[in-house]
Amino acid sequence: MLNKKKFFVAAIPLIVACGPQYVEVQPGSESVNLVKSVNQNQCTLKGQSKVRITGYAERRGNYTEQDLIQLAKNAAVEQQGNTILMIDNPEKGKGTQSAIFQTYSCN
Repeated sequence: MLNKKKFFVAAIPLIVACGPQYVEVQPGSESVNLVKSVNQNQCTLKGQSKVRITGYAERRGNYTEQDLIQLAKNAAVEQQGNTILMIDNPEKGKGTQSAIFQTYSCN
């Protein structure tokens, strides 16, 4: 019984380290929309941001993309936008993931 407790206690840091590590959600970012295309007649370009995750991206699966999107939503709030569009995903693997997003203010 004691060996099982030791194993469980020893496994907790490993489980936590391999689990999802979420990016902080900035206030207002929950209302930023991710789109696949932008209607230029209804949207104004506010800026562009390159977001990057370094060091743990290879072992995180789908959480990597979610974290990149959240980073872009956080940046959109700072740029006073409400819509983001991914235009490039140049780095994949080798411990680094990045993406470039355009930020828009859309009606």
